[in-house]
Amino acid sequence: MQYSRLADPFGAAKDSRQFAECAERINATLTRMFRGASNGGNPFLFALTAPKPHKLARQVGSRELTTAATNGREFYWNPDFLESLSPDEVQTVMSHEAYHVLFYHCTVERSGGLDPMIWNVAVDYTVNSTIEVENEQSGRNQKVPSPWTGPLGQAISLQMLLDHISGKIPKLPHGCFADRSLYGRSPESIYEEIIKARQQAQAKSGKGQQPGQPGQPGQPGQQPGQPGQQPGDDLGSLDAHLPTEMTREEIQGDMMRAADQARAIGRGTVPASIEEALARLSKPELSARDLIRCAIAQRVRDAGNMNDYKRFRRRPSYIYSRSATGAITPAHRLFEPKKFEFRPRWICLMDTSGSMTDEDIARGVKELQLIANSEGWIVPCDAQPYWDKATRVTDKTSLQKTRVVGRGGTTFEQFFAELPAQRLSDRFDLVIIITDGDCDQVPRHLMPKGADCLWIITNKRQFQPNFGRVAQLNR
Repeated sequence: MQYSRLADPFGAAKDSRQFAECAERINATLTRMFRGASNGGNPFLFALTAPKPHKLARQVGSRELTTAATNGREFYWNPDFLESLSPDEVQTVMSHEAYHVLFYHCTVERSGGLDPMIWNVAVDYTVNSTIEVENEQSGRNQKVPSPWTGPLGQAISLQMLLDHISGKIPKLPHGCFADRSLYGRSPESIYEEIIKARQQAQAKSGKGQQPGQPGQPGQPGQQPGQPGQQPGDDLGSLDAHLPTEMTREEIQGDMMRAADQARAIGRGTVPASIEEALARLSKPELSARDLIRCAIAQRVRDAGNMNDYKRFRRRPSYIYSRSATGAITPAHRLFEPKKFEFRPRWICLMDTSGSMTDEDIARGVKELQLIANSEGWIVPCDAQPYWDKATRVTDKTSLQKTRVVGRGGTTFEQFFAELPAQRLSDRFDLVIIITDGDCDQVPRHLMPKGADCLWIITNKRQFQPNFGRVAQLNR
């Protein structure tokens, strides 16, 4: 019998009966996901996973597969694990796998240099909290009260994990790393919290112990209580986190295609976390760093096309001619000018009024790291500019010397009026204004000549200046 939705190219199934059982699990799950959310379905997930090949495997490459995995292009299932799951549980695992890809969790660029075991736990918490919240928002939880049942085990909260690492809980129960309260947190922040708890536990157990003594970290996969292992070194995962083989553009294309198909089906809505990403794709907005990069790059390109006739290339070029004997020799040397060496110059008005918090100022200064190796000045300003407190920036360490003075009212007109007379530089290629937008409009006639103006707004206030471009710093 042929099953179109599941294949066994590696001969992983023990026999034809097991293959038939596994194929039935996949068929039943995809059929169930086609339903509306109120009936336990997930049309978006169906449109995303149904076209992908589903294969049985006990090993993917050199990695042993005991549960499930995906590289974005294909889904792999251990037949023993798949056979033990109900259609609801298979749907949970499919959601788990798909969201790892959609959230770019399994990319080398993101996870490189991190402890792989702790990173796997952190991304599991991010994905599983998303599954729980979306079940609630769609009403799917009325049909499927809890996604953590049966072979998947119970939900293990972050606090339970931290207590296990500290030694308060000798052994974690069988289950998944799922914590509803972590919804919206990045895996990086969860990773840092787990690593910090682990370091504290290691410090408490004693430093300088020899390998094999109690309290020393062991290898992943050891059972708790074995010599040479510390609590927290036995962490497993719901799935095998394979590196994503799809590019970011391919993942975004899959996401938009699945969302369009789910809307066309007319059953339920696209998950909220996906809707936010789709909004950024359908209506892309340049970030503050993008605008700064583009403005500086344009100035560099313009200046790079200009010749500097005061400086000539050292390697000579010649016009060759043929002599009377027929030999070709250099006859006339060419003096080719070098291009102008261009170093962009910029000035930043840093709003230091009372409405700007310390966090707003710190986040604004952080955006300047991109151009910190050029030449610029940061001028604090509230009701007046403090030119004598300006910070000259030539590298990233200079940003740390930024002085915050003022904390009064907010008026920028004086800054733009006095800027030409300050003679800080013979030119400015970019004028950056970092503010919360709680300020008066600057008259258009004060717009700096020959310089791009970029307003970086540190909150969600809708601010439309009389000149320049606006970039929002999303929290």
